[in-house]
Amino acid sequence: MLQTMRHFAHSWVVKGLMMFLILSFGIWGIGDIFRGNPLQQTVAKAGNETITVGMLNHAFEQTVARARQTISPDLTLAQARQFGLLDKTLDGEIDRALIDQDIKKLNIDVPPQAVLQMIANVPQFRAKDGTFNRELFAMYLQQQGLSETGFVAKGQHDMARQVLLNVLSSSRSVPQIEIDTLYKARAQKRILDVATIDANAMTGIAAPDDKALHDFYDKNPQLFTAPEYRALTIAALSTDAIAKDITISDADVKKAYDDKGDTLAHPEQRDIVQVVLQDEDKAKALAAQARAAGDLAKAAKKDGDAAVPLDALEAKNLMPALATPVFAMKSGAVSDPIHTQLGWHVVEVTKIIPAGKPSFDAVKDSLRAELLHDRAVDQATQIVNKMDDDIAAGEAVEDIANDLKLRLVKIPAVDAQGQTPDGKTPSEFPDKDAMLKDAFAQNAGDTSNIEDDKQGNYYVVRTDQITPAAVKPFDSVKADVAKDWMEHAREAKAHDVAIAVEKDLKAGKPLDSVVQAGVTVRQSTPVSAIGDTDALLPPDLVQQALRLGKGETAVAAQGGKDYVARVASIVDADMSKPDPRKGMIAPEIKQQMGEEILDEYLDYLHRQFPVRVNTELMAQLRQQGE
Repeated sequence: MLQTMRHFAHSWVVKGLMMFLILSFGIWGIGDIFRGNPLQQTVAKAGNETITVGMLNHAFEQTVARARQTISPDLTLAQARQFGLLDKTLDGEIDRALIDQDIKKLNIDVPPQAVLQMIANVPQFRAKDGTFNRELFAMYLQQQGLSETGFVAKGQHDMARQVLLNVLSSSRSVPQIEIDTLYKARAQKRILDVATIDANAMTGIAAPDDKALHDFYDKNPQLFTAPEYRALTIAALSTDAIAKDITISDADVKKAYDDKGDTLAHPEQRDIVQVVLQDEDKAKALAAQARAAGDLAKAAKKDGDAAVPLDALEAKNLMPALATPVFAMKSGAVSDPIHTQLGWHVVEVTKIIPAGKPSFDAVKDSLRAELLHDRAVDQATQIVNKMDDDIAAGEAVEDIANDLKLRLVKIPAVDAQGQTPDGKTPSEFPDKDAMLKDAFAQNAGDTSNIEDDKQGNYYVVRTDQITPAAVKPFDSVKADVAKDWMEHAREAKAHDVAIAVEKDLKAGKPLDSVVQAGVTVRQSTPVSAIGDTDALLPPDLVQQALRLGKGETAVAAQGGKDYVARVASIVDADMSKPDPRKGMIAPEIKQQMGEEILDEYLDYLHRQFPVRVNTELMAQLRQQGE
């Protein structure tokens, strides 16, 4: 996570700047994460623009929200500050302010009509039929506390910024010679002589004495440390278990049927089979074939087209262009091609279900299940409320379970991953991950709140006893120590063999000459920097080899094996052959160029406009929440 966070922080300014327009129309949420600091204090001045605590607050929350989507939903504000996102956010706000001032200087202007057109195309402001819905737009403005005039003005500002950034990022074309040169280097292939040394096949290693085992045990305590274990008591409630004791009489079901009345009624429905084609003439031919055969599905199958059956459709379930003609057809009829935005539809009506109310026999089972579920939920709600009261009153979990007839589970010892000391996972967990999170977040003797797994199950967990993590006594793990010692000894010997093999191959000895116990040899498939690889080789070894000349060697380890590779031959790219991968190079170069130009532009702005940061205030803001 730390590496991912560093990468996110490193690239945030550049990539974030390129997303100004999108982010400008997101749903912004403002929260006072800097409590105790007046929001109007100045954190920095960039040219004539002032950046306040409130503005930084606003931007930082958005940065963390995006980081949570990219890195982890559990990322906290304190962690984000620790990883430098607060400072990166301030850098971004300064860059924004400088760019805005340069936009004014350059007189870049976006007409209001461009913003209005953009607003009309935002899916969030469209009705179901795809047209712009002013009510949805007005509701959004009200939720965000914005006026339409202010929203449009902000949009003009953001689009002007995007225009400038787009010009910078696409400032020049990539010369063909540059594309060809990079492709030639990347497409150059290397064939490798490979020796694989298997640690498990190493022999001739003497068994360790007690001193060697004790030394290994003392130097590697992490290998023999038992995790923290906790003893738990769980009281669980399931609506399914409650339902088993509930009886729904036929009279209850009949009453539910009568009470629902017309709500059970449905309009006319139809079972259909449809085929959608993109060519009208082909659709006409298919309709004619289907009428002649009396079966659209068979006619479609003969032509290799997909026929899709759709049952119990109401008119509202169909596109408007389809609903009227389909519901005017008789059972067994095949339509002429009907045009919609999806193509040309040929439809066969296979069954007409008249409007009406289903019979009692047709729905009694579903009504019974619905009544059973509702009553179980009602009883569960009452029990959960009583559980809550009893826990608040300090009642013991055992007494609560006995009084309310809950399932009581005792787990003598379990670690944070849900495993017992013998490596098993108890089957009694009502909601493993959430329950363990509660159990390991509280002190011994504490009882959690009532948790709901959203599937009709409820539970509370009490942490009875905590056994801290500790190194296991030597005598109890002596067999494991011996096993691990031997594994490490084999790996060390394999590494020594790999060094000797590399020395021989580097000296030019034949590949077959290095074969010995535990060492196998072969020649790799061609590898290149443009995607040609050997699946049996570690990626790190391939990357090393791609930087080597003929006869040079590289070493890597993976999965208990050491690998030694020598470049046997180098095959230049055939520039006369077409390769679709060549087309990917120009956009890549252009993106890199755009980022470099953008960096240079920002450096220019920092020289043109003075920037001052209140370092003392920033130091205080970094400490918030610690």
